[in-house]
Amino acid sequence: MAARSAQFVNRMGQFPGPKKFKQYIICHIILGVVLFLVYYRVNGGIIPFFLHNQLPVLKIGPGTPTLYYFTNADNDGVNIKWFHGANSRQTLRKAMKGDTQMVEADVMLQGQGTDKQSLEPIMAKLPDTSSDITLEEWLTLFVTTKKKGLKLDFQSTDAVEITLEKLKAVKHKLQVPVWLHANIIKGPLGHEPKVDGIRFIKHIQRLFPECTLSLGWTTGTHTDLSQIGYTWNMTLDMYHFVHAHEIEPPIVFTVRASLIRNSVPQLKWLTDNTRGSILVLQPEEDKQHVNKELMHIAYRFDPATSFWDISDPDLDEYLTKNRHLSKDELDPLVHMRDNVAFRPMQWLKMGLHVQQHSVLGSEEALVLTSKAVFVLTKGKFRPSPHNILHGRVMFINRKNRPVQQGETGLNIVVRSSKYNDFEHINGIFCFLGMDGQMKVESRGINPPIKKGHQRFSLSSTDCYGFSVSDAGHEIIFTVDILNDCETFQSVKRERGKHAVLRVPVPRDIGDEMHPFIVKLEDSNRYAVIDELHVEYNPKREPVNVKMS
Repeated sequence: MAARSAQFVNRMGQFPGPKKFKQYIICHIILGVVLFLVYYRVNGGIIPFFLHNQLPVLKIGPGTPTLYYFTNADNDGVNIKWFHGANSRQTLRKAMKGDTQMVEADVMLQGQGTDKQSLEPIMAKLPDTSSDITLEEWLTLFVTTKKKGLKLDFQSTDAVEITLEKLKAVKHKLQVPVWLHANIIKGPLGHEPKVDGIRFIKHIQRLFPECTLSLGWTTGTHTDLSQIGYTWNMTLDMYHFVHAHEIEPPIVFTVRASLIRNSVPQLKWLTDNTRGSILVLQPEEDKQHVNKELMHIAYRFDPATSFWDISDPDLDEYLTKNRHLSKDELDPLVHMRDNVAFRPMQWLKMGLHVQQHSVLGSEEALVLTSKAVFVLTKGKFRPSPHNILHGRVMFINRKNRPVQQGETGLNIVVRSSKYNDFEHINGIFCFLGMDGQMKVESRGINPPIKKGHQRFSLSSTDCYGFSVSDAGHEIIFTVDILNDCETFQSVKRERGKHAVLRVPVPRDIGDEMHPFIVKLEDSNRYAVIDELHVEYNPKREPVNVKMS
């Protein structure tokens, strides 16, 4: 026992005295603090960096999806309310005290476009070129709210880079959704964009990539907007811009309420093919009655992919009240279009799948851009006068190339038993040519049918309706010459000029079941196809249609 006590005393004697022990503890504390600060700096916070993208709660910041952040919105964009044009100290204070979730403001350089232009970003919208508050002052006030989202609308290319640098400087204080918006493409009645789209997106990707990107078109107004809207060319321009710059969600396309009547199919197609959302904007200067137009958007777009910035209180109340009852408030033409709508799930894509952007489908339309691909029905049909393929096609010359005789157009193929290779499809081909020719001929089947051909009047809008009936003993190919494929009213198609081509089919070809095939034959054109559907009516009798 005494020996053990002696050992204990000896060991105790080896420990440092009180002074050295205190120094020992202080050194370890200092070392621990230094290591923690280094870890915090490198890691960007206390939570390990590798967990940041695995735990949704850690993603709150400028890039947070708006409906994820505002949980009381019930994942419905109609419940997100906006304060528009907070471009002064007074309006900003009002916005911060109000009950809206998102605050929109415009940014440009002081004296934009004048000889007094400086490098100081201010909050103003053209034609104004001055303001009582700079961007830096605006952000200093805004970050104190910590409960409202932000949308900056850029009024010029010059303001983009310096604005993003100032925004980046306060990024750590912006734990709210941030939208960055610019009108980058010329739209309906619009002027040339004041913001260069390429420079805009490049600066964002370099300086402030964690955001909701909002893109739009320049627009104007007119007393008669019945024929005006976002055209297929405009939406295709936006589609290719998004994909050329590899833009990923969250992305929103901003459109004016007064211009959407003739644009719902185009906009729905765009959002379907970019995984984007839509913001319907009704500025104070828009006085058009757009109740049914808003209901059309509400009907077509999921609540989680549609936002609404409506300045008219009565219209906003109407929208909120009827958002989920939109079907009862629709124009009858919407239901008419539903009856002939393209159903993507009923069709298959074939051909060179590796070719990007070649088959772009949506609930609203099918866009074909290459002859190396085609679509065919999942179902197969026996030759019968009761099965008729209907559709409507608009050819778009985006590459500004001349029509190739006998090549530029669309083929509808029936009786095909070989279609694995787009260059060696067999069957009976019904060709609708942009040179005004319609032809029916067989390829790779025996015995061959007698070729048939006929000319038809060209459409001034490159828009045609078509139908193909494989009645068994004959092919009935009809082409309607249409003056309009883009306006809302065009769904109410009235039979005008048309051509019908009938070609007899030998009985010994057989009557096996085959799919319908639709194929573009010239990669220098786009084919926008809608109303594509197979009509089946067992009570229908063959109709004798005379050529006109």
